[in-house]
Amino acid sequence: MSASLAELLRGFAGARVVVVGGRGGVGAAVAAQACDLGAQVVAASRQGAADWTAPGRGHAVHARLDLADPASIRAFTKRMAEEFGAVDILVTAAGVTRSVALADLPRLDDALIEEVFLANAIGPLRLARDLAPLLRAGTDPVFVNVSSVAARTGLGSNIAYGAAKAAMDTAMISLAKALAPAVRTVSVAPSALDTPFAQGRGPEFIARTIAATPLGRLANVTEVANAVLAAARLLTATTGATIYVDGGRHL
Repeated sequence: MSASLAELLRGFAGARVVVVGGRGGVGAAVAAQACDLGAQVVAASRQGAADWTAPGRGHAVHARLDLADPASIRAFTKRMAEEFGAVDILVTAAGVTRSVALADLPRLDDALIEEVFLANAIGPLRLARDLAPLLRAGTDPVFVNVSSVAARTGLGSNIAYGAAKAAMDTAMISLAKALAPAVRTVSVAPSALDTPFAQGRGPEFIARTIAATPLGRLANVTEVANAVLAAARLLTATTGATIYVDGGRHL
């Protein structure tokens, strides 16, 4: 067994892992891999149960959490304290967006801006603030946020999305300083992924994205999840940094 695999197994065995957005996409891949490595996973989403109990090693439970609702965040934090008393790994992979061309400002309405910022920046920051005491009580604690290359390029599903991701990237740098040395923070930034959402934007969008990507292809959710797990348990000297999983799209 390689040293890296042994370190992953050691780091995730019995670890108390929260994956926000754990029902689909990157979040589901992270939750599945963490379970395979023996973690106790709380996959949090709006569709989860309000009344849940801590899962055993290698298992996941679906818990209710609405990042747009401060009361829901407080209730989730209270439940985590009761069930676990600490959090070792927090992953925020939930994201809300809608395709609006950059120049089509009239369609960037107030409701969309608010919804996107709540899901991608305000909610994750509130959650990190409220869970900070549980993270500090954890073992080798780390907070990994799934960002986007749009935060750097300004090109994404809409202007609000890139701006919200950029805001959270800055918050992650600040949190790296505020929570040090006990807790690390890492951002993982993919480009458009090979998912139904990207495919739904049409073949011209896919072709343009691939043409602008040095590796000449879209990344997939497994590759992003691999980066999240590595950030959590292998890159132990990394904090306040962004890892791009985008085929070089940010270059």
